[in-house]
Amino acid sequence: MSKADELAAKLKQTRLASTDQAIDAWPGQVYELYQRIEAWLQPLTEVGLALRRNPTHVFESHPNGDSYAYAIDQLVISGNAHSLTFDPVARFTTDGEGRVEIHSQTDEFALLRTVDEHGETHWWLQTIEQATVQLDAVALTETDLLAVVQRGLAL
Repeated sequence: MSKADELAAKLKQTRLASTDQAIDAWPGQVYELYQRIEAWLQPLTEVGLALRRNPTHVFESHPNGDSYAYAIDQLVISGNAHSLTFDPVARFTTDGEGRVEIHSQTDEFALLRTVDEHGETHWWLQTIEQATVQLDAVALTETDLLAVVQRGLAL
């Protein structure tokens, strides 16, 4: 085995370990997001808004061809005879470091996770139009999330 072959094998092993770590860390990153959302919604839960987590499984492929299957929870927000489901559909995306889709009876949104040069996570809210045209994402704030909840639950 040449030196280049040895280095290629090490690089491949490092990349595989890195993607494995990314998958292992993904549920925790999503649950941190859920905790932030639950804190923002605390005044609404005190007057009857229901929050629950549904266990689910995700099957996805990394661009390098590796496949992953893992357990992760959805967050479901119910109230006013409507519901919103936060569905963590993918850790590996072309537009960020993870994607959580928000489904309601009338609208579709996506939360896109990015990581800055300091390793800090940022979540971006994006409207998904029915014609698959996506509008520019905006930083996820309490106000934006509450607007989504208001619209999705017809409050």
